[in-house]
Parts: sequence; structure tokens; C-alpha cells
Amino acid sequence: MYCSRVKEYAEKGYRYAVSLDLSKYFDTLNHERLLNLLRKDIDDERVIQIIKRYLKSGVMVNGVVMETEEGSPQGGNLSPLLANIYLDEFDKEFEKRGVPCVRYADDIVLLSRSERAAKRLLETSTSYLEGKLKLTVNKEKSKVTSVFAIRNFKYLGFARGRNGSGIYVRVHAKSWRKMKAKLKDLSSRRWVQSVIPALHRIKVYMRGWLNYYGIAAMKNSIGKLNGWLYHRIRMCIWKMWKRPRSKMKYLMRLGIPKYYAYMTANSRRGYWFTSATSTVNRALSKEILVHIGFYDLSEAYQRMHINY
Repeated sequence: MYCSRVKEYAEKGYRYAVSLDLSKYFDTLNHERLLNLLRKDIDDERVIQIIKRYLKSGVMVNGVVMETEEGSPQGGNLSPLLANIYLDEFDKEFEKRGVPCVRYADDIVLLSRSERAAKRLLETSTSYLEGKLKLTVNKEKSKVTSVFAIRNFKYLGFARGRNGSGIYVRVHAKSWRKMKAKLKDLSSRRWVQSVIPALHRIKVYMRGWLNYYGIAAMKNSIGKLNGWLYHRIRMCIWKMWKRPRSKMKYLMRLGIPKYYAYMTANSRRGYWFTSATSTVNRALSKEILVHIGFYDLSEAYQRMHINY
């Protein structure tokens, strides 16, 4: 994984990162240069001409087909491969200079042992990208940071941390906030009419999220998030039961004695408070919620790390 490579370099003493941001990278690939690069390894000119037609096939803007003199169609199956081929020369150039380079498509990070060397790298890499490769570097977003600058250094959604045990990979704060906002939306009591479809949507989203971010160290954070999500789902169910009579009936069906069911169902406290009471927690236990489709994040994260 690319973020793990950054961690490995940090452990070797490369504590400063040059983050390079390319403006509209897929839209600014130079066709002539790209085709010449392909000709170095492809002898069949027919293949080159097919790729050329693909590059110049045009794009549709507001229903009108526009010609493309540069760039590669975003979303096309071939575009990521062509984009990697175009920057392969950059990788080899800085490898030849002895500079650690970690790149995924157009997300580029160069690493250095000192801040002074990193600032020089920012200048030389910008000159190479703009002069040799005819690309545009976004100078406002391209910068030198410490690999441990949690707020400033973000690579593919990850950041690095350091504790008594050494250096570890963590989820960047922005990525975490984005995920939690999505969960709030998926579990919103304003539109969740049926809890089972909502649980399925949450499972699909979080399974994909954990498959990507699961390599990060976040056991405690996932545990807190898991508890918060259980609470959210209980709150949705509590609201769905609507009237006090219905709430009392469902609580008693789930094994709550009549007295406690009556007191909780007629509580004047809000949904969030009441759904956290011991009565509702006993009625809508972890086992029951998992049975109807709750995706337990702590267990999924633990299984993932056992497999690692």
C-alpha cells in the first residue's frame, strides 16, 4: 500500500514530504509526447493509431462534441494506464537522483531527510514537471510539510502518527469527518422509514470504507464510532415506533417488564436521550441489532487485522 511506503521511508529518517498537486492532470496530457513514449515499447503502429483516435475522440459538453487536442478522457478504462505511463519518466528521473518517490496516478510525494532539501526538491520537481513534461503544477496546493503534520500532510486519505511504539498509519481527520457525515446521512431519523434497508446501506458503505482504510491504527476510534452508530440506530427505531402505546407494546414484546416499558414509552425526554436508556438498550441489544443486519464495525475491524 502506498501510504505504508511513506511510513517505511519515515522510519528510515525521511521526515519531510513534498506534496505535488497537478492542475487538471488528465486534461493536460500532451498527446505527441505520450504517443512518442508509447512508441518506445510498442512496435505495432496500428496500436498507436488506435490510442491516438481514443485520445482525440472528443468530449461532449452540454450536448455538443468538442475536439480534444490534449488530455485523456477521464473515466475511460485506458486513461489511468496512460496517465501512469506519462509520469513513469518522472519516477525514473527522481529514482536516478536517489530521491524516494511515492506516486499513485497523479498524487505525488517526494521524501527528504531535511526541510531545506525538501524545499529544493519542490523547486526542481516543479521545473521538471512543467518544463520537461508540459504539465501544470498547482503552486498553492503543492507544499513542503512534515510527514507527522496531521493537519497538513494527507496522502490518499491517510496521515502518519508517532508514539512510544514507533510510527503508525492513521486515517486523516478530513477522511474521518467525511465518513462520519455519510453515516449521519445514512442513519438520519428524518428519512429512515425502515431500519433494515438503512442497515444494508450502512453495511455496504462501511465494508468498502474499512477495506480501504482498515490498515490504519484506529482500534479505539472504531470502538467509539461503533457505540455511536448503535445509538443512532436505536434512536431511529425508537422514532419509528411513534406513539407511546406502540413503544410500550414493542418493548414488552422484546422482554421488558410492563412497568419499565410504560415508564420509558411515556418519557418526555428526546429521542437521543431515551434511546440511550438501559431499558431501550436491553430491548434493542447488540445481538438483536446484528441479527436484523447491523454491521458491527469493531468486529469487522478485528477480523480484518487477524487476517493481516
